[in-house]
Amino acid sequence: MKNIYTIFTCMLLFLKATAQNKQDDAVLYKANQLYQSGNYPAAQELYNKVLERNPNNSIALFNKANALQQQKNYEAAAKQFQQAVLVSNNTALKAKAYYNSGVAAIKQQQLNDAITAFKESLLLNPNSDSARNNLQKALNEQQKNEQQNKQQKQPKNPLNKQQADNLLNQLRQQEKELQQYEKQKIKPVNTEKDW
Repeated sequence: MKNIYTIFTCMLLFLKATAQNKQDDAVLYKANQLYQSGNYPAAQELYNKVLERNPNNSIALFNKANALQQQKNYEAAAKQFQQAVLVSNNTALKAKAYYNSGVAAIKQQQLNDAITAFKESLLLNPNSDSARNNLQKALNEQQKNEQQNKQQKQPKNPLNKQQADNLLNQLRQQEKELQQYEKQKIKPVNTEKDW
């Protein structure tokens, strides 16, 4: 009798989980339709409903992050992409989440985070040309920024060429005048007595 009760309880839990998964799938479908039509805030709300029931639903996390990114909320989108990476077992989804996280980082001018995200995406999907291209662009931008920083740290000459030449000529003239003055000072003194 006890075994029958255990089996019955397991079947109920399975049916409940299956029903919940079907309900989540229906809500995800509706949210995806809203996303496709450009109604990102409404889609985000439906993704949130799915995540309330199942916070580890990687598809809902990924799609919510995309909706946030479409609303230009890049910081929140990046966090959601990272969460999707943590809970997902799907390599393709992880690669896309890293890629989109890199795009969100670029939008926030966070080149180091973007470079890391694009590298992770390429590790999971080495055939991604867009990840490779964006990684190269981010690396080029980082190198450009480093060169600009080096140039800014170098002391700049506040004088232009004409001013520097004028200053040099003035110094030469002062040196000549000083030498002439010294020559006049050092004339030999007549030591003979004139008595």
